[in-house]
Amino acid sequence: MRVPYSWLKEYLPQAPPPEELQELLTMGGLEVEELQTWRSPEEAALEEQVLLTSVTANRGDLLSMIGVARQAAALQGEELRLPETDLSLLGEVVRDCQQACSGSFTVEIADPVGCPRYSGLLLTGVTVRPSPDWLRQRVEAAGIRAISNVVDATNYVCWELGQPMHAFDFRFLQDRHIIVRRARSGEQVMLIDESVPPLKEEDVVIADAFGAVALAGVMGGGDSQVRESTTSVLLEAAHFDPTAIRKTCLRLGMSTEASYRFERYVDPNLTLPALARAAALILEIGGGEIAGPAVDVATRDFPPRQVSLRPARCNAILGTDLTAEQMSEYLTRLGCEVRDGETLTVAVPSFRPEVEREIDLIEEVAIVHGYNNIPFTVPGGLTGSARLTREQEIERRARELLRRCGLNETLGFSMLCPADLERLQCPTDAPERRLLGLSNPQSAEAVALRTTLLPALLSACAYNQSRRVRDIALYELNRVFFPRAEGELPEEPLRVAGALTGSPWTAGWNLPEECAEVDFFWLKGLIEQFLRELGLGADFRPGEHPTFAPEGCAEVYAGERSVGWMGEIAPEVSAAYDLEGAIFAFELDFTVLQQMACLTRAYQPVPRLPAALRDVAVAVTDTPEFSAARLEAEIREAAGEFLERVQPFDLYSDPERLGVGKKSLAFELAFRAPDRTLTDEELEAAMARVHARLTELGGEVRK
Repeated sequence: MRVPYSWLKEYLPQAPPPEELQELLTMGGLEVEELQTWRSPEEAALEEQVLLTSVTANRGDLLSMIGVARQAAALQGEELRLPETDLSLLGEVVRDCQQACSGSFTVEIADPVGCPRYSGLLLTGVTVRPSPDWLRQRVEAAGIRAISNVVDATNYVCWELGQPMHAFDFRFLQDRHIIVRRARSGEQVMLIDESVPPLKEEDVVIADAFGAVALAGVMGGGDSQVRESTTSVLLEAAHFDPTAIRKTCLRLGMSTEASYRFERYVDPNLTLPALARAAALILEIGGGEIAGPAVDVATRDFPPRQVSLRPARCNAILGTDLTAEQMSEYLTRLGCEVRDGETLTVAVPSFRPEVEREIDLIEEVAIVHGYNNIPFTVPGGLTGSARLTREQEIERRARELLRRCGLNETLGFSMLCPADLERLQCPTDAPERRLLGLSNPQSAEAVALRTTLLPALLSACAYNQSRRVRDIALYELNRVFFPRAEGELPEEPLRVAGALTGSPWTAGWNLPEECAEVDFFWLKGLIEQFLRELGLGADFRPGEHPTFAPEGCAEVYAGERSVGWMGEIAPEVSAAYDLEGAIFAFELDFTVLQQMACLTRAYQPVPRLPAALRDVAVAVTDTPEFSAARLEAEIREAAGEFLERVQPFDLYSDPERLGVGKKSLAFELAFRAPDRTLTDEELEAAMARVHARLTELGGEVRK
């Protein structure tokens, strides 16, 4: 915004020289980008110092001479001299919340969202002519083209108060009825610049009984603009919704002085003072008279916002020792009304909508006090190194282990669509079907928060395979989301999942081809090591899961608690994701693992005495009931306190020797006492108990 220095001094007589004012405003939050010299095109000797300011999007109040002067006066501690505004010129204002009539014209607001307030005043007997030199030079110094006394007067008030205005030629308003509404489909209006923009139903327009006569908050209409023959002028001052104006301007690629201000919020309580100020100027330089009272249609009130400020909190934030009286004075300079007390109650004026919280008031105190006047202090108190929580430590350890195992971490999209669950073949009653839908999905592929990590991992595998990456090992440790009861926040448990295919080892001349591929047992070993790192034992039980192939699927248990599934992805699922080859995956409930994990490690000396080794082989029915894990658990329970290790080492199946539907499992048992060598009698007794337990289970101990 261009701020002529001599114009500014009318409101701030004690203003410092332009160079000092430039520094003062910049340090006070209003950046002055440049100090220019303006010269009149008509009078070469007439020149003016102009400050070129850059206003942030939340400070629409600084897009006026009064706003800049108020800021400078607050920073200086000087008195602000406001222009005289005679509101009595408006007469007995006719007020209403939707429609009001002054006798000469009627104003109706049909769109209270797009236009919460609209004020109008009719002047008659006006003579339209060139502006006097003082007005013409002032608006030209501000960067505005001088047009006529009426138009220049409205632009002058816009620059002075910050309230954009428009003047209609009253002759061209049909039925003397102003309606503020949304544009109709296909409606057109020719603007002052002779353009005819395509209007849409979200655009706000000013209309009469026959159609749109102006694009609200942007530009007036060409048919109803003031011209030399105009004698009756209807002045408009309104408050339009910033969002609506912004959308219209972006769509049309337009920007005017009016829209620039409305987009940044114009004080809704400025409409009547602006009407009175503009009417006084026009009567002074164009003659005429006011025809009837002003009309003010306001769909709601705009009272000051009440915000509390704790002086102690303000000083704690800023590192100052200001008194409550000083803070009150600073805020009063900015136009606030302050009620003293242990906590200051501040009535924030309507021209400062961005001041909503205590921290906003603290910022204003800091600006007026001056950042350079805040003493430099070093924060006190003792600081210590941060410690990870137990959950964070477990999570960090889990990520590190998976990286050590050669898996690369991924971060998948946290949303999915029901089609992802269809591709995974999830049953209709599966927990993963309890989706938490989005109220505003941005695409058909992201309509709900994810309930499983597998879709993102399998999609990542497919993405890599399509780019000729053969060896893939990925994992993700992240949250999934499940809805709770209505009104409650969703459940967000952690899951850890992985997907692998190809070779987990770097190719080498000494690596046998048959050992070069990930398989079920490689993944099983990875999960065993993963759970062991968390201090948990792993148990794998055969089961059926629609996402995994029936012959290569296991339910993972930590202790006696199910924590997830692992296995080879079913061919139908692989085909749905365009995957090639065998894909092995797992998904575990990491929240449960965190709860069960034991990070404490127990250490013992290296044994001084050798272990005694014994073997046992048992023939059992070849069913999931007699898994190696179950037999190992039974052996541990029966063997007694000196059993140190059980290791399966052989699986044998021969229908001729064992019988149809039989299998033989062999285990190596290691016994050791910490302080002595075990006797043969003790070892034989332990093995006898093991044989008896296996026989009780229905097995046949092989000799």
